[in-house]
Amino acid sequence: MITIQQNENLLNVAVLGEFTLADFKQFETQALYALQSPGEINLLFDLRDMIDYTVDVAWEEIKFFSREHQHDFSKIAVVTDDQW
Repeated sequence: MITIQQNENLLNVAVLGEFTLADFKQFETQALYALQSPGEINLLFDLRDMIDYTVDVAWEEIKFFSREHQHDFSKIAVVTDDQW
């Protein structure tokens, strides 16, 4: 499950439990909408409450950030309790 909040130029995404493909598609829809607004968009991913993710999410994330939208976000921050 994810929660998504947008305040002006900040898209705040928090993952709770397992990060599924349906969750990622929800993020993708909101992110593409936010990117249409004027100005730069910053992204904050809070993964402190994420337990696991599915392999298809990892693949979609790679495609979204490294291939399709690598220069679209002004700043990206990832918050986690994990060492990785």
